[in-house]
Amino acid sequence: MVNKLISKCSETSTNPLKKYQKKNLAAAIVVPALFCSACGLMESVEVAELQDNGNDVEFTKTLRMANVYEPNHAANRCGTATMKKELAKVGIELKVYPGSQLGNEMETVEQVVTGALDIGMSTGAFFANWYPEAVVVDVPFFVEDAETYDKVMRGKTMTQFYEEMADETGLEVYSSWLYGTRHITSNKPIRNPEDLRGVKIRTPDAPMYLQMMEAFGGTATPMALTEVYLGLQQGTIDAQENPIPTIYSNKFNEVQSTLNLTGHIIQGVQVFTSSDLLESLTEDEASALKAATDKARVANFECIKSGEVEILETWKKDGSIEIVDDVDQSKFQSAIEQRLLPDQEWASIYERVQDEIDSGITTVVGEDIKSSLLGEQIEG
Repeated sequence: MVNKLISKCSETSTNPLKKYQKKNLAAAIVVPALFCSACGLMESVEVAELQDNGNDVEFTKTLRMANVYEPNHAANRCGTATMKKELAKVGIELKVYPGSQLGNEMETVEQVVTGALDIGMSTGAFFANWYPEAVVVDVPFFVEDAETYDKVMRGKTMTQFYEEMADETGLEVYSSWLYGTRHITSNKPIRNPEDLRGVKIRTPDAPMYLQMMEAFGGTATPMALTEVYLGLQQGTIDAQENPIPTIYSNKFNEVQSTLNLTGHIIQGVQVFTSSDLLESLTEDEASALKAATDKARVANFECIKSGEVEILETWKKDGSIEIVDDVDQSKFQSAIEQRLLPDQEWASIYERVQDEIDSGITTVVGEDIKSSLLGEQIEG
């Protein structure tokens, strides 16, 4: 698999975006009206808890998993912690390395490719060097709410898409977990793309994000997530964009005065491994890994949704950061339609997903989320 993927990477290391046409899609800032106390944002998780299982458990296999998110981020506090607990029941030890301990997202993908790491987490844009069309799930305004995102990622179109990606690259996307709704933080109000002119804004170091911010009119500045706090504090960058739980867990609100509810991407992170790793597992082990990952998806969804509303309400009450909720989202969407979307390579898969949404999504994998968090939204 390694040679196959290295070859694929060298073929597509240039900008992968070539062909695209997008229909108008209404977008909403989505937060729940209710949230579960079990997912409280103040709960603490230590790195050791994600790596140790205690001395009273006997394991037949150990798997190593890494991501860039802080231990207290929902992806770890609720997602990988649930996955770890479920796998321990069947004798599989999961050691989780959060907070970029083993590298950034691109390095995580590379480590899974080479077999140095068993399981990784990444947004779709970082698969682009191996499979350019994978960036489609990070396209701004791809879906209009978190519930639709979760269903799309378990629907026929994306399930088939990831099967094709696995066949070609050996990278197996096992599950897609909600990451949240991306918003811009800054030191001045950002209500439309014109307000971003001259603003140095951090983006992940992937072509999709860089082109998105250029379409918005900002000065895109790629930077690792672990460097953003210091970059904001020292003035190397003026702004950044991330979901509310990520802003909170990384304390960006300490070095930014304003949260602008742009809601430009409803995003998830893909939990992935390699075909080689899956082939090394017994049928029971592979089934247990799939079940644990899916249960973690549901737990993570609950925590992300509850975290978004809980954190936002906390900030509104304490006034620690200004909340700009009168963003002209239509202008951001128009900027994407005019400057980013034409002539993209992922046009076909995008249109297939939009057709599936219009006709009614039939999910083919994973458990449906049954929660009081569904169906409630506030438009920013």
